[in-house]
Amino acid sequence: MGCQGKRMFWVAVLLCCLLAGTASARDLVSGMYISSAGKTIILDLEVLGPSTGNLIVHQFLPPQVDIVNSMPSAMKFDKNKGQVQWLMKKVKPGKVRITMELAEPLQPGLVRAEVRCRDQETGQMMDIRINP
Repeated sequence: MGCQGKRMFWVAVLLCCLLAGTASARDLVSGMYISSAGKTIILDLEVLGPSTGNLIVHQFLPPQVDIVNSMPSAMKFDKNKGQVQWLMKKVKPGKVRITMELAEPLQPGLVRAEVRCRDQETGQMMDIRINP
């Protein structure tokens, strides 16, 4: 590799390092449904470092569906609107699992989630949608 090639290599390495340090909340939190139908709904969130602080998780169900149990316990539940909410404080990097047991089974495609967290760069709140 000539002098020009070495220079380009180091410029590329430096650029990658700079870009890696500018992660947004969208890069730091992702999620997927392990189970999105039937009586058990399981949502796994992956939180990458550094800590995102607090997460607000909204789970949307069809109206009038009743929750028998949830882990962790839901902060708010509006059965008429089919909205469940959790506030998770001081979330550390790693996996966060939310499990709900419903009174009646759901058909596929009737749930979705939204995670709200603060973008570490801008300080603005971001919404991350999770579909089955």
